[in-house]
Amino acid sequence: MLAKKITGVRLDAELTKAVDEVVEEESVDKSTALRKLVGEGYRGWRLKRALQQLRAGKVSVWEASSVAGMPLWDFLTLLKKEEGIEWAEFDVKETLSKRH
Repeated sequence: MLAKKITGVRLDAELTKAVDEVVEEESVDKSTALRKLVGEGYRGWRLKRALQQLRAGKVSVWEASSVAGMPLWDFLTLLKKEEGIEWAEFDVKETLSKRH
């Protein structure tokens, strides 16, 4: 288990309300609600960063999936829904059958 560190944070009224909403909806304490929100926000930030780097041509699709912290196939599924990103779409079965 990873060591946990205590960090103080000042939240505005909107974020305090969001934490309270998670506490109520998920039936968890405030610390758990904050960890959940920070974790989800961090994953979203990583994904956004990966997509920006991919759009700019700074990384390959494989590297972008790593930046996003996602398995490649999950990332490829997500890319199908994104606009403004050029990448090669292929049929896995077709590609593998050509190799044999």
